[in-house]
Amino acid sequence: MAKPKVLQILSMYHEAGERILHEGAQVIRTDNYDVAHLCERVQEVDGIVLRAPARITREILDAATHLKVISGAGVGLDNIDVQYATSKGIPVLHAPSVNAASTAEHAVTLMMALGKSLIPFHAEMSKGNYSSRTVLKTWELKGKRVGIIGFGSIAKEVARRVKLGLEMDVTVWVRQYDKSKHGLIEELGIELTTDMDKVFAESDFVSLHIPLTADTRGSINKRHFSLMKPTAYLINTARGAVVKQDDLYEALNTGIIAGAGLDVFDPEPPQPDLPLLSLPNVIVTPHVGGTTVECNYIMATTVAKNVLRLLAGETPEFIGNPEVIIQRNQIKGAGL
Repeated sequence: MAKPKVLQILSMYHEAGERILHEGAQVIRTDNYDVAHLCERVQEVDGIVLRAPARITREILDAATHLKVISGAGVGLDNIDVQYATSKGIPVLHAPSVNAASTAEHAVTLMMALGKSLIPFHAEMSKGNYSSRTVLKTWELKGKRVGIIGFGSIAKEVARRVKLGLEMDVTVWVRQYDKSKHGLIEELGIELTTDMDKVFAESDFVSLHIPLTADTRGSINKRHFSLMKPTAYLINTARGAVVKQDDLYEALNTGIIAGAGLDVFDPEPPQPDLPLLSLPNVIVTPHVGGTTVECNYIMATTVAKNVLRLLAGETPEFIGNPEVIIQRNQIKGAGL
């Protein structure tokens, strides 16, 4: 029996995932993610595995006449037109939650680095300026308040670490309260609110953990920054586009807020001359929060096994549009 054909766009996060994919499929690899090129390559394939900045658009989906499955190489799905894929009955897979601990650690690291002025101290010490210890300020994190926007798997891990490990106060913003989802809030003794303005106004650190959707794109803007304390910091390990970057630059450049720790940008990679990158009160990293060695292995192997499972006619473990599978099963059950 011939192996299914899978188009792999860019490398996966770990070679172990690529080995698994090659064992179960005929892999066609490309690093060219130009739309016209992909429209040609997808015409005969059964599956696609991709990582950002490559995107799967309507045009590509229309060209993929034999396509049975698409999978992101990791957690996020904002580079795939999931809605259109769903309308065409194509399952979209990913590896959710596996990066929760890694990304949470990165968010907390950014908080600590900002609070302790690590980057400015390093810069001064590299110039031999030991006297910087009497000029630059540092802050004790114990007793400071962390505001968490959203409460998915990563946000929960952040809450655990700052509450239990650093003895910080925590306020979590959610759209609406659901005891089955938010039991950890009671367990940790942290505050819950549906008032986002309250979180921005009262927190010493605001950490963003909301997905990128049509509703959240650009939703964090100058109004929110104007509510923050001048000593407060913004942490973003979610998606760059949930923040209006020009508004953030203005808030940082004029001292409306004290600083920011940013692991994500809009677009990615950011332009080298992006003004945010040059500010002295910003720590930037290249979207590496969820890409530890351990997490990369889990993501890549999970994705590869999940794709092969679906192509073998089995139900995948993780799917971003489960309604497609439900509909398929209903059709099979009806004998259609």
